[in-house]
Amino acid sequence: MNRAADPAATVLLVEDDDLLGEVLTALLAPRADVTWAQSAEEALEKLPTADWDLLISDIELPGMDGLDLVRIARDRLPQISALMLSAHADFDHAVAAIRAGADDYLPKPVDRGALLTKTDELIALARTRKAAARAVVLAIGAHPDDVEIGVGGILLSHTAKGDQVNVLTLTGGEAGGEPGLRAQEAENAAALMGARLFHTDLQDTSLSVSDGGVMIGAISDVIAAISPTVIYTHTLLDVHQDHRNVHRATLVAARGVPRIFCYQAPSTTVDFHPTRFIAIDDFMDAKLDVIRAYGSQATTRGYLDEELTRATARYWGRFTRGRYVEPLEVVRDSDAQGSVHIDPTANEEHLDVD
Repeated sequence: MNRAADPAATVLLVEDDDLLGEVLTALLAPRADVTWAQSAEEALEKLPTADWDLLISDIELPGMDGLDLVRIARDRLPQISALMLSAHADFDHAVAAIRAGADDYLPKPVDRGALLTKTDELIALARTRKAAARAVVLAIGAHPDDVEIGVGGILLSHTAKGDQVNVLTLTGGEAGGEPGLRAQEAENAAALMGARLFHTDLQDTSLSVSDGGVMIGAISDVIAAISPTVIYTHTLLDVHQDHRNVHRATLVAARGVPRIFCYQAPSTTVDFHPTRFIAIDDFMDAKLDVIRAYGSQATTRGYLDEELTRATARYWGRFTRGRYVEPLEVVRDSDAQGSVHIDPTANEEHLDVD
């Protein structure tokens, strides 16, 4: 293996000895971007600043020791690999390192070849863990722009983390504009989010769960094609009948999906009761860019006003430490397969809104 690490691989090196820190940084630099910290406390400050692949730390450090550091690091970044170094070559120190959460252990003085080999192996291990942990996301909306308004920032954050993002839009939104134009706008918005778009041609304002299973089937087909691990859909607490019925159909089609959340729309009622609040500070401006993709609607739909979009996200920030937040109702949030039981024929009203 010439370079098991991608050029973008990241290593957080924690070593209090100046000379050894400089030597190890120079040794590892051809394999990864190396950031050197001289204490566990300094390393913890740097931990949120990158998607680290590998933590290399001395056990004996001033202040907090390397064992406590690796415990905290693995708790905050479960996919990170950890390699512990120590001047003590005895078995007990190696066992303590592994019990703390390290993947491997090397005694000092560090053998150059062994360190490079372990670095390659552990970066590859972290990449494998990250790939396995990546979510497959499906956001479902009745009309073009529903998803972008409700969870545009969240979807952008999924893309930034390397998750696979998919959008299912069930109608062309023909009650609110020209279907061909709206379809192109939906494509443009999906591209800005790094998402794959599925777009069906069900009839706007007439979505129903008592249609012989057509809408449930359309959602089920996409679920079967991509096997999502998390779904975002409309809330039931909405004055628009299409939104309510998409919610019902999603719950039927997604019985085996472990994580399902409901987002807010402009037509959501005051009974909307979110219990999950996702900060989108880093993605607020990008979300507005996505919504601008729907240019045909911007002049006729007051709910697309950028000030309103930003103010809504700012309001929900009062429930968390983020400045801009998207709220979610939790239907199910589990690592296991689950099922739900609903009455798909319940209360269908018809309001001529879009």
